[in-house]
Amino acid sequence: MKLYFIRHGETDYNVQRKFYGTDDVSINQTGQKQCELVHTKFKGRAIDKILVSSRIRTHQSAELIFPNRQYEVAHFLDEWGFGEWEGLDADQIQAKFPVEWERWLADPFGYTPPASEPYVKHENRIKSGFRALVNHTLDNSSVALVTHLGTIRVIMHDLFPEKPFWEIQLTQGKYTCIDYTNRHFSVDTWNK
Repeated sequence: MKLYFIRHGETDYNVQRKFYGTDDVSINQTGQKQCELVHTKFKGRAIDKILVSSRIRTHQSAELIFPNRQYEVAHFLDEWGFGEWEGLDADQIQAKFPVEWERWLADPFGYTPPASEPYVKHENRIKSGFRALVNHTLDNSSVALVTHLGTIRVIMHDLFPEKPFWEIQLTQGKYTCIDYTNRHFSVDTWNK
């Protein structure tokens, strides 16, 4: 099985370095060009299934990367929501929530920002959904997952725990392919 991880195209919130997960932000012109670039990389490549998160930015990206193809919404691919921090940059969060910001910096996986989903719940949703996908997909299938950097980090860190979570990168306009053969995951292509 081939699993293609594709980060959604750039949004204005990415450029402004704002925290967001559940805010439904569209991709911008740069994001559209990034998706068109990924589209060229997938020309002639057979993809059996395309999954997206519930956010519009992944839908828009999938439509540009895989035009005229059907895709399915998979909620396990949703990004972690930052609650009351959504739409704010780090300086704004620190000014408005100084105590909470310091607590989150000290323990980003243990501290839950105001009105946010606990990280462990988010992580478990992604891991269990991904395992279900792998267990219910034919061995010779190829699946494209158009999703978010945080979601990709959770899955990659689970598959390859030697990779530090914060160092796992997937650049917009590129993809990573993971091969699953004989119940073993291996990297086929990273951030290409």
